[in-house]
Parts: sequence; structure tokens; C-alpha cells
Amino acid sequence: YLVYAGDICALFGIDCASGDTFTNKASAHLSMESIHVPDPVISVSLKPTDKNDLDKFSKGINRFTREDPTFRVHYDTESKETIVSGMGELHLEIYAQRLEREYGCPCITGKPKVAFRETVTTPIPFEFTHKRQIGRA
Repeated sequence: YLVYAGDICALFGIDCASGDTFTNKASAHLSMESIHVPDPVISVSLKPTDKNDLDKFSKGINRFTREDPTFRVHYDTESKETIVSGMGELHLEIYAQRLEREYGCPCITGKPKVAFRETVTTPIPFEFTHKRQIGRA
């Protein structure tokens, strides 16, 4: 089959990412405009229920990040959590369900933990007199 300019076609079994462009000329110097990818609006922590499923978990997450440019993943070293970000709660729930269905890796989602960095380390001298007012002014 031939695919002409402006045609949309589907290819199976090719390792590629969303937005890749294919051509039959190796020497063609083409400059394609990249697609606009909006910033994620929600983030949740995601971890497999069983520690032995980490291999399946990472395979699924890597595949999802290649397929969907709006799905982003990073590991927070302070809280030791995998944080996934996407375009909405339903978007992230679907990926958690796909991990269970396609990779046999049930996952737990939750709110990301916040690492508190500020604390009182030394005493500070402080004076204050509280004047209590009784009655009318």
C-alpha cells in the first residue's frame, strides 16, 4: 500500500513515540513542527501492591510514557515515591487500571507526600506583652 501526503495510516510493531514522522527518503532534510503538549494538571503517587511486581510496573510505566506525551513520571527521592502526572484524575485512574489489566500489576494510588524542610533549630529571644482589653474602648 502507498501512503500519500495528507494521508493518515497506522503501523503496528514499530518502536516509536507519539508524534514521530516517517519518510521513505533517508536524505530528506525535513523540519517538522512539534506538537503542543500541555502541562499536567494533577499528580498522584503510584506504587505496585506487591514489591515483586516492580519489573512489570516499570515496563508498563515506560510504555505509557512513550505512548502519551501528557503522561509524565518522576521519582521523588525525598519521599521515595513514584509520582505520575496527567491531565485529570480519570486519566491517571485509567493508567492504573491498565497496569493491572495488561501487566498483572495492581497498584495503589494516593496523594503525594510533602517533604517538610523547615524546622526550629535554635532558640530565639522574644519579648511580647499581651494587653488584654476588657469592656468598651
